[in-house]
Amino acid sequence: MNDLDAFLRWNSGHLLENRTRGAYAEWLVHRALGLDPGEHRIEWAEVDVTDGVITLEVKSAGYMQAWQQEGPSVISFPIEQRVATAYVFCLLAEQDPELVDPQNLSQWRFWVVPTARLHAERKSIGMQPLIRAYGEGIRVAPLRVV
Repeated sequence: MNDLDAFLRWNSGHLLENRTRGAYAEWLVHRALGLDPGEHRIEWAEVDVTDGVITLEVKSAGYMQAWQQEGPSVISFPIEQRVATAYVFCLLAEQDPELVDPQNLSQWRFWVVPTARLHAERKSIGMQPLIRAYGEGIRVAPLRVV
């Protein structure tokens, strides 16, 4: 009766759910950087990704959610922690509820932003300020930390 795969699908199978999408984004960043994410994710770790002295805080958002919506969500990423070397903002960018698929990597956009470049007084950053300062984002394949 102990079917771990069935439990994992039941518990975490809906990738549009906010908490699951966030963990999935962390996993995508590990994979894109060629890093071993470890055997288990640590829910309340001080940082989400570590590679030597580089540490990353991964934040995810999506225009489409797991629940019924009137229209796409307004995107805002929290930036209060400020412990990591850099933030990786991960956006599931598809806005058509019929087409959104978190497993389709072409629907994701990523921004790698050094923590020191974020305004100290801000608690979050929205899409327009992020795009104005850092461009349209990159796809998962070329994601690198420098």
